[in-house]
Amino acid sequence: MNEFFKLLKQDHMEVKDILEQLDETSENGATMKKREQLFQQLKEELVPHMKAEEGVFYTPLMEKEEAREDALEGMEEHHVSELVLKELDKMPKGDDKWAAKMRVFKELVDHHIKDEESNIFKSAKKAFDRDELHTIMTKFEQEKQKIRKNLR
Repeated sequence: MNEFFKLLKQDHMEVKDILEQLDETSENGATMKKREQLFQQLKEELVPHMKAEEGVFYTPLMEKEEAREDALEGMEEHHVSELVLKELDKMPKGDDKWAAKMRVFKELVDHHIKDEESNIFKSAKKAFDRDELHTIMTKFEQEKQKIRKNLR
């Protein structure tokens, strides 16, 4: 498997782990402080990943006819995820509605990851050659770091 896809999968695993821990906070009576910390960690992982992916991966992928539809769908899933994430950010973390919305958000992200790792990766492998994917990976890492710095 290409290094770029390995990198994305690693990011996905980190996000899924944080989402799992957040989901458990509603069941095990974890402190709101812990929930706040995990949510902050989620934003620090997810936002740079999504923004960098949109800019350096999805945008050029949309230019490839065979991958355009998958890339557009991925961008829309990011957009919806971003809206829900912003709603979660504004809500009191101790609210019952927050826990319910977080579960829905987790399902949304899980669906997107499955879709991306099967359909979108497959389209990208056909659309880009090895050198193009390497360039995208380099730009992705640089963009992610830049966005992460701007979030702090």
